Amino acid sequence: MKHSLKLLFRDFSAFFRQDFNLWAYAYAALLTACSVALMYGTAWGREFERGLTPFGNVYANHALRYVGIYFLAAIPSLVLRRKYAALRSATFYGKALLLMLLLSFSDAFSWRTALDLSEYSPVEKSYLLKALWRMRNLTLILPPLVAMRIFFDKKVKGLYGLCRGNHHVKAYLWLYVAVVPLLIAASFTDDFLAYYPSYKPWVFGDVFGRPAWLNALLFETVYMSDFVMVELFFRGALVIGMAATLGRSAVLPMVAAYVALHFGKPALEAISALFGGYFLGALAFQTRHIWGGVIIHMGIALLIELLRFFERYALGVG
Repeated sequence: MKHSLKLLFRDFSAFFRQDFNLWAYAYAALLTACSVALMYGTAWGREFERGLTPFGNVYANHALRYVGIYFLAAIPSLVLRRKYAALRSATFYGKALLLMLLLSFSDAFSWRTALDLSEYSPVEKSYLLKALWRMRNLTLILPPLVAMRIFFDKKVKGLYGLCRGNHHVKAYLWLYVAVVPLLIAASFTDDFLAYYPSYKPWVFGDVFGRPAWLNALLFETVYMSDFVMVELFFRGALVIGMAATLGRSAVLPMVAAYVALHFGKPALEAISALFGGYFLGALAFQTRHIWGGVIIHMGIALLIELLRFFERYALGVG
């Protein structure tokens, strides 16, 4: 354990030393702090997070959110680092804009308006919409990423980090074990009790005539697959995919967009996304695979679900 963790943190330290720029990092921290304060501390921010303002179109609002935060993080950072070649690169602007628009579209998309679910009961409709929401990235983002990899990023290994490779995987498992006590403590906070679990069996019961446990299992399987897509997009496409143009400078704007993805969730989760996103992004850049993020992300999400099930059914909490 000690040796595997030492190697992992050696890689992370190497990234940090080579990437660190005082002004770029200070700017990124200020931008993130201001965006979090705006979203959680003001009524306008909460409406903006829900896609209700400033435009009358939810897709335009989400595009402003993600395109804005990404380029507000990326362009000043490149200027502060004096990476003028990247600033003049049409590839940088084209790929980054396409990826942010994909994220915006996926986040704003509503299956409720896209499908006719009138034949289903209210609880059946609610179940389907929750499951389909967790599948949106598989259907809306994965195909364009595959096309981008085939036609534009032919030199990238695998599918943006989904490839053969086990560098640091053992260390990631130990890191996951280390955060388990923190997750247990956080699971009793008011924010987590209100937000989790993502799937509440006591609400849906035996919907579609299936046992409640089977409905929960099917939903959690879809739920877990969504975290693979999150890692593929953020640590894969936005770090490994953008590295050819931005190098290590791809990580900070990815982190800004990743934090924005968590707006609307408990504030503690959005703040932790800053540190977790940076850590996983740095190691994705170093190792050129995303399995560490997949392990930690899926493990944390599943444990939170199981903890909330236990607290609800065994302890009567929440």
